[in-house]
Amino acid sequence: MRVKVTDLTIGNWSLSRVFLAASIVVMGTATAIVGVWVSNRIQNAVVQNSANSAALYMESVVSPLSQELAHGDRLSEQASLALDEIFMTQPMRDRIVSYKFWKQGGVIAHASDTDIIGNRFNPTDDLRRAWSGDISGSFEELDHAESAAEASLGIPLLEVYSPIRELWSGEIIAVAEFYERADQLELDLAKARRTSWLVVGSAFLASTIVLYSIVAIGDKTIRRQGTLLKQRLTESERMAEQNARLRSRVVDASERYATQTDRFLKKLGAELHDGPAQYLSLAALRLEAAFSQEAERPKEAEEIQQSLQKSLAEIRAISRGLSAPDIDSLSLVDVVKRAVEDHSEHSPLRPDVSFQGIQAPELSLSGKLCIFRFLQETLSNAARYAPASKCTVISEAQHDCIVVKVKDDGPGFDRSEETTLRDDGGQGLMGLRDRVESIGGRFEVASRPGEGTTISMTLFPRRLGTS
Repeated sequence: MRVKVTDLTIGNWSLSRVFLAASIVVMGTATAIVGVWVSNRIQNAVVQNSANSAALYMESVVSPLSQELAHGDRLSEQASLALDEIFMTQPMRDRIVSYKFWKQGGVIAHASDTDIIGNRFNPTDDLRRAWSGDISGSFEELDHAESAAEASLGIPLLEVYSPIRELWSGEIIAVAEFYERADQLELDLAKARRTSWLVVGSAFLASTIVLYSIVAIGDKTIRRQGTLLKQRLTESERMAEQNARLRSRVVDASERYATQTDRFLKKLGAELHDGPAQYLSLAALRLEAAFSQEAERPKEAEEIQQSLQKSLAEIRAISRGLSAPDIDSLSLVDVVKRAVEDHSEHSPLRPDVSFQGIQAPELSLSGKLCIFRFLQETLSNAARYAPASKCTVISEAQHDCIVVKVKDDGPGFDRSEETTLRDDGGQGLMGLRDRVESIGGRFEVASRPGEGTTISMTLFPRRLGTS
């Protein structure tokens, strides 16, 4: 399998640049959120501190004059005149633009704007907090109905709510609301915002520079490693191609060797049959003729005659075993049929034969011999170890390979016995495996005690013609 390595890119952007851009966007969003949060916190803190300072100052002025509200909803004329006189003095008038005194339920008990005295308004959140005992303030939040007159002034105002307590009991009897000019507060808040954004922005810029440096170094390292990986992959591919060529040459050599060996054995078997076997047969006939006139043959002659017959039988058996079948011109189907028929001539086992798939790819002589020997050995094993079982030979031709299987429902065997030699010295499945794998095939055994056996071989013809 050939693996292709490319740069990790999205369009014209490398993955590291995409990561950097995404990180900057995330960091920018987080920085904006943090900046807004810090700015609001600073503003709230400054406004609350300013409100606390103003409330403490005003409480010392208005608290003695507003004690009448503990027993009524309005101030007396003398108290109202005193408050008006206090708020009309030059220092107070430059600082406070208007004021209101609230009773429970949102009723205005007294105000610098006499037109709204006695009116009822919906309590704001700041007014509710003041009734609960907290000083509260807000900057430039004049969007309530009761603040319409102050909003029309068009100047920055700090709206402060301060609870008024009864001197002896400490209970809240009213809430004083006043609007303080906040020109300097506006400048201080603007400066605080600029400072906070400058700090947050500097931190973001520093983080971006650090992140860019890390990503740039990492990107450079990744690219360098990618180049080395490509070089190593190219070298690996070159070595893999070289190994594939060497393996192909080994398989070719194995096929040629197997073919030449079978041909040599076939020729050797023929030479034994036509040479020593014929001479032994002739010697036996001459010996038979030499003593045919005598009434009683010598015992030595009888022993020689028996030895010659035994030697002749052994040589003929060796000749038959060495002779390879004449299957060079046979197709896959004919090779399988020939192997099954040859086995059936000397065995009671009658296997079923099944052919599947497309037209078989062209096989070399070594491939045909391998299939023939495979069927010889596996059918012989089935007849030896599972004589009463149902045996099936399956031949399947595919586009790039040929699969031959021998299945039986016999007693099966332990797979560890696959690599042991037989008692008669034969190699059994080990020899089959070596024969199949030597020409580039695959050999598989599936068996368990009591579950039958399936032995299969897979060849991969390369359409190089017969050997």
